[in-house]
Amino acid sequence: MTGPGSGPQGVYNQLNTTPQQAPPPGSGLIQGAAAAPPPPGPPPNYTELGSGQAKADFAAASANGGWEFDPVAMDHVIKSLEDCIDTDFRLAQNEATWLTQIKPPGDEVGSQGYTTAANASGAAYQAFLKGAQDYTTSYVRTLKQIRTAYKAQDQAAIDALRQIGKVD
Repeated sequence: MTGPGSGPQGVYNQLNTTPQQAPPPGSGLIQGAAAAPPPPGPPPNYTELGSGQAKADFAAASANGGWEFDPVAMDHVIKSLEDCIDTDFRLAQNEATWLTQIKPPGDEVGSQGYTTAANASGAAYQAFLKGAQDYTTSYVRTLKQIRTAYKAQDQAAIDALRQIGKVD
């Protein structure tokens, strides 16, 4: 047999080569040796995100000099989003209630573990739905402010809304 690591030279090389040193504990170079990850930060503020996105969308749309406010189109968008909040989100929240009330099918560790995980998943889904509803509600509220500013021809409010996201 010939090749690297074979014969008398291979034995000699294996005996006289410095073995690879293990990195120090906690260096993160060994699986499982890294420090625990930092705790998660606070959840996003979906109300601020929704309002900010509506302002950014308005600023982007109105940045073009040829853009004109269309109150009928704005009313249609607002109505569509309100219908979504009143119907779709409400239905999803009602259905999601059942996802946190799962009972274990048996009285053993597998059923208990399944139920704990399933109910936690349902609670996470409910939190997601609440965030999505808060975001959409805030988005609609901001669209209504924009509509009101245009109807009142409040140029200062319109200019302030257009400045969102612009760099000075």
